[in-house]
Amino acid sequence: MGRFLVFLLILLNAFAPFDAAAERTQDDAIRGALAAFNARDDSPFVYDALGRTLDPQHGGVVYLAPVSRETGEPYPGVIDWLAVLPRDGGWVALLPGVPGYRAALEGLPAEVAARLNDSRYRPEADPSLVASSALAGYQLPWEGGQWATVTRSFRQHGRGRIDFDVGGGGEVTAAKAGRIVYANDTNSANTYDSGAWWRWNVVIIEHGEHEYSLYGHLAPGSISGWIADACGDDYSQSNCDLSVEAGDVIALEGSTGYSSSPHLHVEFGQGYGVIGYASAPGVVSYGGYIYAEHNVGFSGYAPPEVAAWAYGRLVQALNQPARLNAELVVNGQFDDGTAAWTPSGQVSWAVHDGVMRFLRLNTADPPAWASFYQNLDVGAPANSLFELGFSLGSDAPYAKTVSVTLQNAAGREYGALTCAYTLGANTPLQPFVMRAQTADTWANLRLEFSVNPPDSQPAALVDDVSVRLVGNRAAVEVECESPSDL
Repeated sequence: MGRFLVFLLILLNAFAPFDAAAERTQDDAIRGALAAFNARDDSPFVYDALGRTLDPQHGGVVYLAPVSRETGEPYPGVIDWLAVLPRDGGWVALLPGVPGYRAALEGLPAEVAARLNDSRYRPEADPSLVASSALAGYQLPWEGGQWATVTRSFRQHGRGRIDFDVGGGGEVTAAKAGRIVYANDTNSANTYDSGAWWRWNVVIIEHGEHEYSLYGHLAPGSISGWIADACGDDYSQSNCDLSVEAGDVIALEGSTGYSSSPHLHVEFGQGYGVIGYASAPGVVSYGGYIYAEHNVGFSGYAPPEVAAWAYGRLVQALNQPARLNAELVVNGQFDDGTAAWTPSGQVSWAVHDGVMRFLRLNTADPPAWASFYQNLDVGAPANSLFELGFSLGSDAPYAKTVSVTLQNAAGREYGALTCAYTLGANTPLQPFVMRAQTADTWANLRLEFSVNPPDSQPAALVDDVSVRLVGNRAAVEVECESPSDL
């Protein structure tokens, strides 16, 4: 009991909470807080002051590096902020980990908060260490076909750091194949009020030399069993050596640690570490982290595009992208009749002699379209260029319009690329080509043919349908080529 009281007194002095007596000057408050903390023998580290952003009237922040008692070396990439605030005609200084810490920082005037920046004290990524092609090879880290909302992009959150709302407890997946080197889901507390960032649950994956990803704020006890079974329970150091594939479920979204609400924090960098903070007598809480951060691209989005994502943007993950130059259409010659195709709307359709014949019924009944389509069962990374080939014709004595659409199977509102071809009276089958580039990720592609007007007259003709992924980043979004262009 006596040992606990001594610890409590030291803790109160070290963190200078709001009800502590104010010091006469800013420097007195800073020196007092650091001296009290560094006198503790239960902390694995001491603090070294690196610099400050302080206003003489309103206070600010002192930037601190934790230095290991054992090695005498700082923990690379870890910079804690000592909040310095006026109180009762004097000054108080608060370290992260005590109630009211977040409120103290948020209470700083906007002009002071805008100047806070510790980037000069953090190691920067060396672009020569990791190929740019490697940084473009990540996929969005949740279940394919599902959507997530961007809450902070690289530009808003800082280099290599991005936040997503995955639906409040959604599955988190590995963004790239690699080797899990650290996993910890033993923390159960949300420490948003105290700023104890290290109390989060994380998984860290090594993807290659100088290439790591971190998944943070994970739900307590949610790390997948196959990972938990293979990793040790010494959280003070690397505790895993386990292969993982892109798209493997690793945990569930949560709100542990310094988190305002459930979300997935993902971070990318050239190094990782583990640091321990004393949280109770004889108890040290360990947190994994990433440093030397670098921006990455996801599923066809280049790193600058990801950095520019606005708050609230919806993005869709895909785990089964189309293969380059592979034929994606099944039964595009209609040798098996209508197999693999689905009718939609007010359509009359049939296959005769290996040719699809379809028309729109002349009716005012809803729905107001006539089409047939095929879900291609593969997805499209952002900025994917597809080439579509097909033959079109018409048996009608007047013009018909056939529209060909490549779209996100989740719905046209999530992306659709269309070419409309007007076919004259009694047009024989002729080859057409369409090129279409997806601006966003589509988890499943749909190819659809529709016809107008609603006439119940002789049909439009379709044959020789083909869709292939041929590249990325075309000059135009859609190109519609007619026989005269070929």
